[in-house]
Amino acid sequence: MHLDQYKKINNWTGFLLFATALIVYTLTLEPTLSFWDCGEFITAADKLQVGHQPGAPLFLMIGKLFALLAAGDTAKIAYWMNFSSALFSAATVMFLFWTITALASKCYPGKRSMNERLGIIASGAIGALAFTFSDTFWFSAVEAEVYSLSMLFTAMVFWAILKWENQANDRWLVLIAFIVGLSIGVHLLSLLAIPAIVLVYYFKKTSSPSLPGIAKAIAVSGLIWATVQFIIVQYFVLFAAKLDLLFVNTFGLTFGSGAISFVALLAAAIVYGIHYSIKHRKYQLNLGLICLSFVLLGFSSYFLIIIRANAKPSLNLSSPDNAYSLYNYLGRVNYGQTPFLYGQTFDAERTDIKETGLEYRRGKEKYEVSGKSMKVIYDKNMLFPRTYSDKPQHVDFYRNWLGLGENESPSFAKNLKFFSSYQMGFMYWRYFLWNFAGRQNDVQGQGSNDEGNWISGIKAIDASRLGNQAKLPESITANEGYNRFYFLPLLMGIAGLIFLYRKNRNDALVVLTLFVCTGLAIIVYLNQDPLQVRERDYAYVGSFYAFAILIGFGVMAIKALLARINAPQLSLVIATITGLIAAPGIMGFDGWDDHNRSGKTTALDWASNYLNSCAPNAILFTNADNDTFPLWYAQEVEGIRTDVRVVNMQYLSDDAYINQMKQQLNQSAPLPIKMDGDKYIKGVRDYLYYIDYGFTDSVELKDLMAVLTSDHKEDQKEFTDGDYDNFLPTKKFKITIDAAQLLKTGTIKATEKDKLASEMEWTYNKNYVLKSDLALFDILANNNWERPIYFATSVSEDTYIGLDKYLYLEGYAHRLLPFKVDPNDERDKMERTNSEQMYDNIMHKFSFKGFKTAAYLDPESRRIAQGTLQLNNTLASNLIAEGKPEMAHQVLLKNIHEFPSKNYSINDTVNKFLTIRSLYQLNDLSNANPLISQTISYLYQELNYITSLDPRMLPAYTRDIKISLSMLYELDKMTAEKKQMPLNQQIREQYQRLEARLSS
Repeated sequence: MHLDQYKKINNWTGFLLFATALIVYTLTLEPTLSFWDCGEFITAADKLQVGHQPGAPLFLMIGKLFALLAAGDTAKIAYWMNFSSALFSAATVMFLFWTITALASKCYPGKRSMNERLGIIASGAIGALAFTFSDTFWFSAVEAEVYSLSMLFTAMVFWAILKWENQANDRWLVLIAFIVGLSIGVHLLSLLAIPAIVLVYYFKKTSSPSLPGIAKAIAVSGLIWATVQFIIVQYFVLFAAKLDLLFVNTFGLTFGSGAISFVALLAAAIVYGIHYSIKHRKYQLNLGLICLSFVLLGFSSYFLIIIRANAKPSLNLSSPDNAYSLYNYLGRVNYGQTPFLYGQTFDAERTDIKETGLEYRRGKEKYEVSGKSMKVIYDKNMLFPRTYSDKPQHVDFYRNWLGLGENESPSFAKNLKFFSSYQMGFMYWRYFLWNFAGRQNDVQGQGSNDEGNWISGIKAIDASRLGNQAKLPESITANEGYNRFYFLPLLMGIAGLIFLYRKNRNDALVVLTLFVCTGLAIIVYLNQDPLQVRERDYAYVGSFYAFAILIGFGVMAIKALLARINAPQLSLVIATITGLIAAPGIMGFDGWDDHNRSGKTTALDWASNYLNSCAPNAILFTNADNDTFPLWYAQEVEGIRTDVRVVNMQYLSDDAYINQMKQQLNQSAPLPIKMDGDKYIKGVRDYLYYIDYGFTDSVELKDLMAVLTSDHKEDQKEFTDGDYDNFLPTKKFKITIDAAQLLKTGTIKATEKDKLASEMEWTYNKNYVLKSDLALFDILANNNWERPIYFATSVSEDTYIGLDKYLYLEGYAHRLLPFKVDPNDERDKMERTNSEQMYDNIMHKFSFKGFKTAAYLDPESRRIAQGTLQLNNTLASNLIAEGKPEMAHQVLLKNIHEFPSKNYSINDTVNKFLTIRSLYQLNDLSNANPLISQTISYLYQELNYITSLDPRMLPAYTRDIKISLSMLYELDKMTAEKKQMPLNQQIREQYQRLEARLSS
């Protein structure tokens, strides 16, 4: 095969793989909104707004271009942004192919035969296709997230350094610098390819590489990474902020004058440096300055953030409208600090707090001091701290995971054990094996043995840990995430590594460096605490990319092995077929069902239903990403229920966000926040302590607000630092109720007037008041029932501020209603319903079609479905108790007809049991009995599997066992009472059989 012919085949095969991947991703694309950050990204891109720290301005600008393809159809904006991820991911696959073929070509120096060239093409194609169907990459390829574009930049820089190596043209280095700069405006993943890039450069420039030379190259790469990560991304902005402070506060110039001057001075210095390097023929200096210029040019996408923040869009998180706030925005200060090389243990006590500097905010005419940055000093510290979080749930997890006693402090050895077993093992290798070995289910893992496990697909593997695979219940075998790869992709990658090491040790080290830096090194750097809210495998996709390169070389390893016994042509054919089946074939076949998001609209349906849970012009308090971002999307992009004001309590501690809440937004009037801006600006009333003054009577909330926001010293307390500050003098609050006002505003019906309390009294449930709490108090005190107030059902308990007994479900949200509290009513807020309104919402305003149309319900969608069924069952039970059986029956029929009947977990079965119980109360046995049959079949399979586990593992399943046996017992009683004898006999037999097995 002629070289030109090979290049054409190589290029066209890359394009073909691009088209193949694009078709795969388009077929499995989510047609609308996804959960987590996608809603915020789409919302921010559509109107070029400011999202959460540290921002992704280039991603937003590119996303806006794709949003324009919707041609005015707002319902299609999410689709086109999702499609952009598919496009970026397909391009990544193409560049991966060319990367593998470039590396593989070096294994055959000199003139290559046709068989060798075709082997190179086959290796690149199989490696690229393996990555196409890898679990983590596929997941990000079908939704509007930053990781697809970030991975494309990473693939491009690694491909570009190989082009430089082949051509020795330094323009490729300039291109790499520009791509790295651009990638900062998306995600910082591509920076982690720098060590591998530097190694390629070192091996090209050095005729005889050595271990000291390699070590120096890696050290230089670390210096380059730190320069970009910290000096360019953060400290250049800090220098601009410091100069702006000087120009504004000292010289009396306008805001931004110092920052602009810094940019001008930096540009002038670079131009002078380039001129000097040309004049004095200093090539390396010239190349370095040009590369720096292109990094900064790419980084300039961040001007979008500060420009749009000054425009004050409706979504303007942290409001980075000046150099100081932009520096904090880029530094992710809202996310707190995590110790890295040296720090505290989880049981350490705070001994001191040291001031480390001043913090500034933008005032009316100059920068003002907003507070002091502090460093906490602890009494227990260690090197490389991995067990550092003092959150109670984290402390319990550490102790349980490491087997620590109640008062036992973690030793350095235990600390390293947590690093190796949890951070490395559970939070990396588990994800790695998902991609290349298989997994038992798609349930999120929090450290227990049955969640998100990897498996090989071999029966009876490690029965003590995963149970007897021959006895797996349908909840596992029918789970779309039950992917059995039989270790084959993993074995191919290992074989590829061995082959590459034998052929070219330098390239093997380069690929391994890329693998480590984009995977294990991130684990070390992030130092994650336990109980993450979601799986974090997306952060390590770069390492899976590197392993896909090795899978490609696995084809060459198989070919080389077969060539010893077969003709070269036959060896190539067999190796190619084997590679196709063992990696992309099995990965695509088993992974299709749990990556196919076609027809899935659950996130959008959920967001619409949440908003439709609220009465007109409502105020809805939410918390966290997944409870807010879909609502923002629904309102801002598709214009759904824009009369409802969504208030995220996490962001309400930011003065800029409070200011936004005081403005008109779409159809939502300003919130009734009466505080002046100077009462809650940054550094003022950020945290107010509770000091018990022994008050026994409740205090009117409006009067309390006057004290909490007072600037008079008689309303404040002097603290140990000599400063005066407000404080919370009581936890007993009240709001006096005016029945006429509630009738006037339509909060209650005339028939409900007798249910009203004269005062709404409650006990505040925290020992401090955050700025977000202060804003909430202000809204409650001044709303005067003119706007309905709701709290999301999924927020943390302290978000309700102790109002639980006045909260009533009307769907997905609790409505605040000042009804009398019945001391004999022991129901909690998840059991109390404003039944008629909730019935109307569920039956006439909610849509559950996404649960039926989706090709696959992911864990988050199943969580929503479980929660919805729980709410529906609660409503049905209350309607029965209220003497409204027909309404209850309609809700139960909706459960049966509009929700999937498939059991994924014990929670699904509990909901089904509650539906059965209510149907039996209504004597609808024809609909209830088929559900009973499904339930007892599920419970028997589950318990039969659990009993195959090692007895030492059974305590982890205590809850499931107790709930299962309890349901069987109740079903036994119910069917006996209704004289359903064949069904009752079946239940008793299963119950007795399982009870005997568990007792043995």
